[in-house]
Amino acid sequence: MPNPYDDLFDADDDDKKRDAPASQQAAGFKSSIDLDDPRFQHTGPEALDEILTAIQQFNGRAAGFGKLLSELRVPDHEVSNRVARLFFVVDDPQDRGSLAGERQYHELQEQKFRLIVEPMRGLAELHLNTVKQFNRDIDEHYHSVEKSERQVKSDLTLAMDGINLQRRVLGDAHDHLNILAVGLKDTERRMKYYVNAGGTNNISASEYELIGRKREALTTGREHGFDYEFFDVNLLDKTAIGLGIYLKETSSQYLSKLERAMG
Repeated sequence: MPNPYDDLFDADDDDKKRDAPASQQAAGFKSSIDLDDPRFQHTGPEALDEILTAIQQFNGRAAGFGKLLSELRVPDHEVSNRVARLFFVVDDPQDRGSLAGERQYHELQEQKFRLIVEPMRGLAELHLNTVKQFNRDIDEHYHSVEKSERQVKSDLTLAMDGINLQRRVLGDAHDHLNILAVGLKDTERRMKYYVNAGGTNNISASEYELIGRKREALTTGREHGFDYEFFDVNLLDKTAIGLGIYLKETSSQYLSKLERAMG
């Protein structure tokens, strides 16, 4: 039966229709989109598989990083309770007894800080990319053309667990950096006793001030363009991570703050 609306189309349209594939003509389909465009042909891995691969890459680098944290023995530098020292006669276990000793101890803590913060920043970049892709490509409607619904659910659990593990690793690194930051400042407190003291244990006020400014640039993250304080795991995060929960409803806010932390 002829189409009563054929007269509404131009002759040019009729020519285009004759040139269209037979399957489209038979179905009466008319498309302005080139479905053969490479952009519509998905040939690479699925988004969830890419995320799991990124998590494996992070874990590979984190293994060496975790070993580094163990070898640096940062808890040895933890500052004892200052309040107790104010009210009781308590020896300071970190006191080096001389300006030369304090200088050496300050340099040691500074070196350990850099050994941690530089690879930590690289891990944070991987974490950022993983979270960014998860937020962009994964939601409750995610579907795989190759995997069963059960397998997708299992992979989603692995992905969320992997992201939470990344947070724990970076949170542990933050705790180590925080110990060193406090230790450096406390070392400078002892060094202050030697300002213009004369003799071999003498440091000028200007040198002392510059040491403090250098330490501040390092421990605030300005030197590396990296706000490591962002990875301080607060009580809510600890609860969520402990339960293996990825808080999707707040993830966009988290991503925004994470991008700012990376400078």
